[in-house]
Amino acid sequence: MKCQITETGYLQIPSEIAQRYFATGAVIAILDEHDLLIMPVNYVGAGGLILKYRNAKGDRSVLVSELLPDDVDYGPRTVEWDENALALRIPLYVK
Repeated sequence: MKCQITETGYLQIPSEIAQRYFATGAVIAILDEHDLLIMPVNYVGAGGLILKYRNAKGDRSVLVSELLPDDVDYGPRTVEWDENALALRIPLYVK
């Protein structure tokens, strides 16, 4: 699975990932060492960050710039669903 962190501080999520894990359209984002964790919120009224539609295909984006360290590597990422954390795990640095 692939996502992208843009230089403007957005996390871009393909529609397939957004529909599978983030159906409500709201998420919580937290830092976990060198990873960004994106967790679904049960319903939009509970708060969190809103996933915005990027295009008609259903790709989504969420502004995470406030959480990103100054030295983050921008660009595409291979991401994975972390069943223990119930979150999408996005590495902040490219190896």
